Amino acid sequence: AHDMVAVEKAGVPAVAIAARSFARAWQSCVDGWGQPNTAFVTIPHATTGQQADFINKMVDEQIDDIIRGLTTIPATSGNVRKARAGGQATETFTVEMDETPEGLDAVNRFLAERDWSDGIPVMPPTPAAVEQMLKGTKRVPQDVVLVMEPGFGLATVEKIAINAVMAGCRPEQFPVLLAAIDCLAKPEMNHRDMQVSGHTEAPIILVNGPIAKKAGLNFGTTAMGPGVINSANTAIGRALRLCLINIGYCNAGAGDPNFVGLPSKFGMCIAENEEVSPWQPYHMDMGFQRDESAVTVVTVTGPTTVIDSTSRSHEDTLNNIASMMFYKNAGAGGWIRGWQSAQVGHTNKRVPYQGPYHPIILSPSRAVIMAEAGMSKQDAQAWLHEKCRISVQDAIGARGVPKDADGKWLNHPELQHLEEDPKATIPALESPEQYLLFVTGGSTHYAHFFYGTYGIATVAVEEV
Repeated sequence: AHDMVAVEKAGVPAVAIAARSFARAWQSCVDGWGQPNTAFVTIPHATTGQQADFINKMVDEQIDDIIRGLTTIPATSGNVRKARAGGQATETFTVEMDETPEGLDAVNRFLAERDWSDGIPVMPPTPAAVEQMLKGTKRVPQDVVLVMEPGFGLATVEKIAINAVMAGCRPEQFPVLLAAIDCLAKPEMNHRDMQVSGHTEAPIILVNGPIAKKAGLNFGTTAMGPGVINSANTAIGRALRLCLINIGYCNAGAGDPNFVGLPSKFGMCIAENEEVSPWQPYHMDMGFQRDESAVTVVTVTGPTTVIDSTSRSHEDTLNNIASMMFYKNAGAGGWIRGWQSAQVGHTNKRVPYQGPYHPIILSPSRAVIMAEAGMSKQDAQAWLHEKCRISVQDAIGARGVPKDADGKWLNHPELQHLEEDPKATIPALESPEQYLLFVTGGSTHYAHFFYGTYGIATVAVEEV
């Protein structure tokens, strides 16, 4: 959508071709880019992975509309969004409620009519409730934490607080949510692509340090499950999703064009079980002190359960985890083509980042079986990095690798001699640290493996 809008604004007629299921997503994107009447046609199916003859047939059927889009000025449609500048008063609404079933649900109906919800009943974000939430931070309410894509909504502290109230958060949990959005503000998170991808991707929030207890997070049994014991985990994860919908305009079927979606998109937030882990917690790997608090956000799909009941050694456990990597697109060795890059806001600037990072959620006993064998966390990461491999030819794939005018690889020329060797392999991920080992939950013979997609960020949690 950005490319089409840029071409149109340059005075060159353009017509986009989109699968019908992406029509609302297209309109949402061009609305956000300030060019709602940019022409487009729809075809029945996405073109990715289709045969050329089938693609040509779908497009040929739209030729008349394509010509019409290139030669006529379309009527204005859609809605150009005007981002409110920080500092202006927040718009308020009055909703009448009473004791009848309809009256009790009035706020949720009001929100549903405007597509301002995740579809689950919310707590009414009254001014008093929002004011109470803001007591969980020292930040100024109208400070902008980031411009949230794809709709370029201004994520002010106050707007984040409104969504936190709706999700059921308490003020002591608000610093975790703010830190998670601080993570999304890092360019290497590539949160725009996370929001607009047809692939099912969602942020998982990983919490370390004393803030976990202060916020009431469950880091024991059923730490990612439903129930009262997980109310903080659920509320924080859900609050982030509500922000992505209501501030980022990533509404289901419009800004969010996921082909099917997953329950993980409602929200995921877990804390490390530092009390029973045999290893130092993740935030210490990132340079924090044990008594400091930090939040990490990773974009993932999945998870897949690792059943480790037959393991009798650390190598058995690691082999079971590594078996998840038999899926060749889990990392795919794409690092030999160079790092991925993220578009920065409403600009043509791109920022490179290393990715993906695969969170491996270990029960304490799965970490212990490795620690008892004398393995540090870094030893386990090095083992996975060495054993999880992909053929060089699969890594290169149909896209090839970037080359200079003389045919020399621009990235990792030291590996070019392997190009024609069908038996040559490379690590699926570039660095051992991309296997993110995170110990939480109850002690059992299971683990969860998430396929990472984009980047990662870790930030400190502010002290209140």
